Amino acid sequence: MKNDMKNHMKTDLKIDLETEFFSGLIELGYGQDVEDQLKKIAEKIDWAKGWPENNKSFWNAEAFMWNYKIDKIKRKLITEELAFLQEGRGKNLDLGCGAYSYIPSVGFDISEKMLLFNDNCKEKIIGSLEEDLPFKDNLFDSVTAVFVLNYVKNHQQLLLEIRRVLKEKGIFVAVLYSGTINNWQNQKVVNNYVFSEWRCILQKTGFSVESYEKEKFWFFRCKNKS
Repeated sequence: MKNDMKNHMKTDLKIDLETEFFSGLIELGYGQDVEDQLKKIAEKIDWAKGWPENNKSFWNAEAFMWNYKIDKIKRKLITEELAFLQEGRGKNLDLGCGAYSYIPSVGFDISEKMLLFNDNCKEKIIGSLEEDLPFKDNLFDSVTAVFVLNYVKNHQQLLLEIRRVLKEKGIFVAVLYSGTINNWQNQKVVNNYVFSEWRCILQKTGFSVESYEKEKFWFFRCKNKS
């Protein structure tokens, strides 16, 4: 009985800390000066330790706010642009999928909290995009990376890994935003190339690239050359 009460108290304490942390994130989003306070709370929460400097903890925390980052109209547009990948094209890998995938996918993300919220992933795999992908060669018919490449320091190696895991003549679609990212997430941006630079980078990696802009979104449809 005593052990049950202790476990119950620990669970309640954990919930209270997480609630306090999430409430602070909302205040932070409205410009309140609560970062130092949130850092102290984060050290008491296993999945948030090291926040916001630690990338994994940062994106774990962002999972809670993710549904509010992109409005439904923009999500609908991106979903429509990616719909062709579902037309009998087989298995898709969504890199840095976060809490939302635009088509049914194998989801790959550094944040276990993000993956927990993602209902459009058939499989969920935790891992870093700064390392080699844990997949066999020629495994996927398509790969997507939506609002991801700006956050990957070793992006050229990642693009080579994408080519490796894609099937012959497979398709990679990268989506980037041409506008200004909110200041909070902007702290994690590690590269900020313009449209023409991304196209050149993708071509130099060995992709055949079709690119266009729509509603401030950059779309890069990349075919894996044989």
